Amino acid sequence: MPPPGDEPRNAPAQFIDELTRQLDTTRRLLTSSPDDVAERALAALPPDLALEARIASSLAAPPLADPAAFPAAHRLTVRALELLDREGARGIPVPRRYWLARPLAGLLLTFIAGYITRSYARAIAERLAHLYARREAQCPPGTPARSELARARVEMSRLLPGFSGGGSGVPALVAGGAAVPLVASLGQYLGAIDLGSRPAVGALFGALLVLFVVLSSLLLSAARHAHRRAVIIMGQPLRALWDAVGDAGEPPEDDARLFAAVAILLSSLVWVVIPAAGAALYLAG
Repeated sequence: MPPPGDEPRNAPAQFIDELTRQLDTTRRLLTSSPDDVAERALAALPPDLALEARIASSLAAPPLADPAAFPAAHRLTVRALELLDREGARGIPVPRRYWLARPLAGLLLTFIAGYITRSYARAIAERLAHLYARREAQCPPGTPARSELARARVEMSRLLPGFSGGGSGVPALVAGGAAVPLVASLGQYLGAIDLGSRPAVGALFGALLVLFVVLSSLLLSAARHAHRRAVIIMGQPLRALWDAVGDAGEPPEDDARLFAAVAILLSSLVWVVIPAAGAALYLAG
């Protein structure tokens, strides 16, 4: 038997004691100044030594890691942006499997790849404009590093509107206008068909199957070519610029992975959802 006074307390009593202790601690914290409360709350958190070391290293880093290499790296990146905007979506190869629809498939591939590369160029230009402005403010006045950053910031501010996109809305508008009479004629034709019949259901889901297969293939192919060209054109210049600036995180990435994920989602719809739904509706009819 335990000696007198050392009997284990039951769970409710222990819970009440712990709750009382927490309430007393909260009361003492709240009666202190807000700064003391915040300091004690932060001190109670477990330390993250790796994060603290990274923050300390970033605070001690200069605004430009290599001022001598920065001007050439900046000019090379601007040159690469021009090439990306001009060559990123030019001459995308069209697979032979599209047969008679190869001209249309080529237009769609160029449109999708152009969207990816233009949005990537815009993201890089915006990132550089903000980065240069912040690093310029960190440099002491009158230093060569501040002068170089100020010149680069002004240049990127002038170039930024040229990477704001444009041009893609006009073809889309024209294509949409041309599609209006086609959709109207198709609607009149479908009005005379019993869409609840099994042949109509089978034809509808067959058409959806083909459409999703084609869209998935186009998205994946365009994303692959756009990503490859972005890496070839921008990879080395961005890495050289990031090394010259120093401690700027990771360079921007394109949206190719997003388009590839959408293509994979469409593929899952093609091979799983659409056949299952079509079979269920066909059997129910």
